[in-house]
Amino acid sequence: MTRFPILAVVWTAILVLGFAVVIGLGAPPATVTDDLDAAMHPATPVTEEAARASAATIVRLNYPELAGFDPVVRNRTDFGIEHWVIEYVDAEAATPTGVRISITTEKGNVEVTTFP
Repeated sequence: MTRFPILAVVWTAILVLGFAVVIGLGAPPATVTDDLDAAMHPATPVTEEAARASAATIVRLNYPELAGFDPVVRNRTDFGIEHWVIEYVDAEAATPTGVRISITTEKGNVEVTTFP
């Protein structure tokens, strides 16, 4: 008696079960690098909510000491380019320190600068 049909059925069942497990698990959770990359490249056109979310992620990951402060958000147009400017400032320090994040509305370019 041949064992091939039994082995083929068992092997097929194992393969199907394996694929079902992989599909059931879904995508892996986002890493810190993935979160930062998404924050540095927001979807365009950038809305105020998207700019706030990107800035909050950048500050949370790169400047955690400023994450507890409320940001100041402004919509500006400089040289015909509209952008969101989000600032996190620790004004209570001996020398005020902070981070300024500028995100262009049209292209989603992100520029991060710190100040003493």
